[in-house]
Amino acid sequence: MPAQRFEPHYRRIIADIRQRIASGEWPPGHKLPSTKALAEQYGVGSQSTVRQAITILIETGELYGHQGLGVFVADEAER
Repeated sequence: MPAQRFEPHYRRIIADIRQRIASGEWPPGHKLPSTKALAEQYGVGSQSTVRQAITILIETGELYGHQGLGVFVADEAER
């Protein structure tokens, strides 16, 4: 029986955020919930796990952040 492969929580969060964007649930310009709310939603004990996922999605141009305002879904035309 092959061992199950562990997938880090941040990768699961990235995959789910990408799915929400692709499905249109979170359209361009949509403000994401707070890192605290997302940590609770994804059942992770640390907000830093959520921040890690968000940082990666910002680096890839899928999200963008505005200091003091939050994190938003980027418009595909701007990527």
